Amino acid sequence: MVDQVQFGILGSLDIRLSGKRVVITAPKQQAVLASLLLDVNEFVSVDCLADYVWSGRPPSAYRTTLQAYVYRLRQLIGRTPGVELATGSAGYMLEVDPVAIDLRVFRQRVHMGRELVRSGDVNGAAQELRGALSVWRGNALSGVPGELLQQEARFLESERLAVYEELLSLEISLANHRRIIPELAKLVNSHPLRETLAAQFMLALYRSGMQAEALQSYAVARGRLREELGIEPGVELQGLHKGVLSRIPAEEIPIPAWPD
Repeated sequence: MVDQVQFGILGSLDIRLSGKRVVITAPKQQAVLASLLLDVNEFVSVDCLADYVWSGRPPSAYRTTLQAYVYRLRQLIGRTPGVELATGSAGYMLEVDPVAIDLRVFRQRVHMGRELVRSGDVNGAAQELRGALSVWRGNALSGVPGELLQQEARFLESERLAVYEELLSLEISLANHRRIIPELAKLVNSHPLRETLAAQFMLALYRSGMQAEALQSYAVARGRLREELGIEPGVELQGLHKGVLSRIPAEEIPIPAWPD
């Protein structure tokens, strides 16, 4: 059943039912479905749904309009085995196996990775977190309209980056620092104000015997923080900088974002 039903929001909205891709072109219908997928298997109130669809400014007849949108969605997806678009006094609910939703798969694999860390299987944990991140196809909810939905997309991106940081700390602990330098360079360039990534990049360079490059990466990170936010790097990044300057053995420097 799961192979026949797949919903994706970790990228553009992607719907595959009975082995076929379903395309929803109406922007408001996309917003309704995305809102239901964010809280799959739970009722979403009509008022909450209206806020998502109309960015907190619903029209006076929004209840009737939402009914029409839900009716059309039910015609498109609600007749597929394993999928039900339910209506109740609490609102609307999309019922589907959680493993058919890419967001739920991502979070499930992240949870499993963290459990493996706690059990001491760092290598297995790294593989699980990398598998979780491979579920992403691009920016969450890409192309789906709505200010509140795009705010949810930003929350999801922060969640994704936090998992990246956990993964990279595991990779450094596994002595894979040289291998992840290109990956870290790309992430730092995309998220220049994320200090944990900057610290991991710096440490990976230092552990690879590239002290000058590590110091240069700190200078770049510091310059961006001062230019964009008007602040100095935090305690962790400054401490790492001092450690590299003092040539402290790299193995004695704590790994940033080591998972609890």
